[in-house]
Amino acid sequence: MNGRRVLGLCAAVLSLGLVAGCGGADNTAPATSTAVPLVSTGDLPRPQPGEVHLFGINDLHGNLQPPEGANGKVGMYTAGGAAYLAAHLARLKAAYPDSAVLSAGDNIGASPLVSSLFHDEPTIDFLNSVGVAASAVGNHEFDHGVTELRRLRQGGCAADGCAPGEPFTGAKFPYLAANVTDDNGRLPPGLTPWTMLELGGHKIGVIGTVTTETEHIVMPEGIRGYRFGDEAGAIDKYVPEMKAAGAETVVALLHDGGAQQTHGRPVDYNGCADISPDVKALAHKTDAAVSVLLTAHSHQAYNCTLEGKVVTQAASFGRLVTDVTLRFHDGKVEAAAVNRVVTRELTPTTTTAQLVNFFAAQAKPLAQRVIGSAAAAVPAEPAPAGDSPLGDVIADAMLDAMTNVQAVAAFMNPGGVRAGLTGGTITYEQAYTVQPFGNQVVAVALTGQQILNLLEQQWDNASKPDVLSVAGISYSYSDTASTGHKVIDDSVRVAGQPLNPAAVYRVSTNNFLAAGGDGFTVFEQGSETLVGPSDLDALESYLRSHGAVVPPAGRIEKH
Repeated sequence: MNGRRVLGLCAAVLSLGLVAGCGGADNTAPATSTAVPLVSTGDLPRPQPGEVHLFGINDLHGNLQPPEGANGKVGMYTAGGAAYLAAHLARLKAAYPDSAVLSAGDNIGASPLVSSLFHDEPTIDFLNSVGVAASAVGNHEFDHGVTELRRLRQGGCAADGCAPGEPFTGAKFPYLAANVTDDNGRLPPGLTPWTMLELGGHKIGVIGTVTTETEHIVMPEGIRGYRFGDEAGAIDKYVPEMKAAGAETVVALLHDGGAQQTHGRPVDYNGCADISPDVKALAHKTDAAVSVLLTAHSHQAYNCTLEGKVVTQAASFGRLVTDVTLRFHDGKVEAAAVNRVVTRELTPTTTTAQLVNFFAAQAKPLAQRVIGSAAAAVPAEPAPAGDSPLGDVIADAMLDAMTNVQAVAAFMNPGGVRAGLTGGTITYEQAYTVQPFGNQVVAVALTGQQILNLLEQQWDNASKPDVLSVAGISYSYSDTASTGHKVIDDSVRVAGQPLNPAAVYRVSTNNFLAAGGDGFTVFEQGSETLVGPSDLDALESYLRSHGAVVPPAGRIEKH
């Protein structure tokens, strides 16, 4: 998923109705006409002659332990957890031996501590253990740049040393990145555009792409020199090559996607209600030889037939598996699919449970350390004007961390706030869940006019504004004003004083934004960049020194 733009997933998914609530577990749907029936792996139909199955997952994000609250629900059904996912995949493989597991990307990145503390090596080990045959790269695979992605593919120790346990040997499956090239058309080291599967005597070309937004939502220096081109164009470019190699059909793993629009009704995870136009466009643009598009990135669930192609997505965090059936007969290929819930009522796979428990035990001393408290819940979701209460607290922490170099304001990107904080004790693990990217706090010198230009860039995103959370600065804006004139004249205050366009101000932010991330290129015009602590260290220091956090009132006004 868009790693640094997407807010707390509970609210994001609730808004589309996929998750019914953030309460406790309940695998029994209520007996109402609006309940979406459970479809899982307990009653699988017998395979027909000439039938091949593909099992698709996407956006696992290192969720090895069963996700909690809303993130562990599909409708009213409790779902997810690597050991349960492994058990369901084993059940599917037993029923359909001519099969393969595929991923549409974001296997890693923005991961819980049990995976990310060990550079997401546990997640790669898990995917190896369930026999993933190929994966598209997601934008989060590039969070730490192409060099780290190559290490995850090929194995070896991270720069800061080896993780505990067995030596890390890398992904046993190919990472596919057909639309990621340098100026000479070469892919990043260790990646390939497509691969061929041979199942049940049939050849299936599998190609992968990643959203073109990637260059704006990961650290720019990590992907410098690479372009993220049109996805459909990249797929179509390689179709003749795959067909020449004997592919009878092509399956595309696209780390891009959309959502159903159910207008208040519960989302059917096998439905296709008013699907996003961009999903239809992907189906329309891709070559007719492509029979299946396994999509990702938006963390939503749908199961569509568009332009004669099966187009699906399996939500996120290992809560669903897309079971694709390919039937080969008379030189033709017929495709169908069903999304199956990864319920927790079956016996979890022992080897997977042991893997997860090992790394959880390694992370436990750090995870449980208390670093602060909150007087009440501090939500990640935006206030009416667009800034987030928790985002504002993080901005406070970044400002506090750089007051020694006279920083007077701070900016935090909305997608960098991955979860809210509950009231009461705050542990390191909770803070890590909020900010899992490991960014650095920096201070940049900007003129007052550059700050105004920066604020106006919040409306450069065509789909919705990217309103930054702030500290030390306040202003008003009109959402209906013309582009470039949203911020109301003379409303901007820095440290309580009117903004002077000609003055120079030192502002604090994270190095992702400072490098022009999320399209905020004005930061790159700044001078005299000074480096501070990591964003997580800054937040911990702030929580320790400021007592119980009180959710702040909004600092921005929308007119």
